Amino acid sequence: MLIIILFINLNLFSYTLQEIYDDANSYEEYDKYLVLSQNNIYTGGLGLYDGNTYINCNGAIIDLQEGNGIWIYADENNAANLDIEECIITNSLYYGLSYSGESTGSINNCNLINTNFGVKLFDNSNLIINNSIFASNNSMGISIYTENPILNISYSLFWENEDNHLENCPG
Repeated sequence: MLIIILFINLNLFSYTLQEIYDDANSYEEYDKYLVLSQNNIYTGGLGLYDGNTYINCNGAIIDLQEGNGIWIYADENNAANLDIEECIITNSLYYGLSYSGESTGSINNCNLINTNFGVKLFDNSNLIINNSIFASNNSMGISIYTENPILNISYSLFWENEDNHLENCPG
């Protein structure tokens, strides 16, 4: 009986990540400043192609529900940055996080679990990863497509991925 009550309780506190993003305000240098609650599950992916975004999950789960993940794309006319921390990102058929074009960002204290690729980097993206875990990803923890992305990674763990990382992956 207790298990059923917990399952119902978790579903009562499920929000889409897109809803939270749409309702977010700006704060300091960020155009969108999202602070999530640890007691909630946030569902679905998010696409960012303009602006400076911050997401603090406070340990909350982002369940991508076997869809796309969170992607960031920027070009010379539209800058896009995502700084994300303390998130558990899971259940994507494609990727947890994808940075492409001229996008920038940082991933701190996050767990990317059970996606196809934990993080994908394309084009001239620039990313800093610190103290994060990449586990049980079907293809690999991190993939870098082409020779141009810049990745600085420290104090991170790769565990039980099909491959941990691959540089200059074929497109």
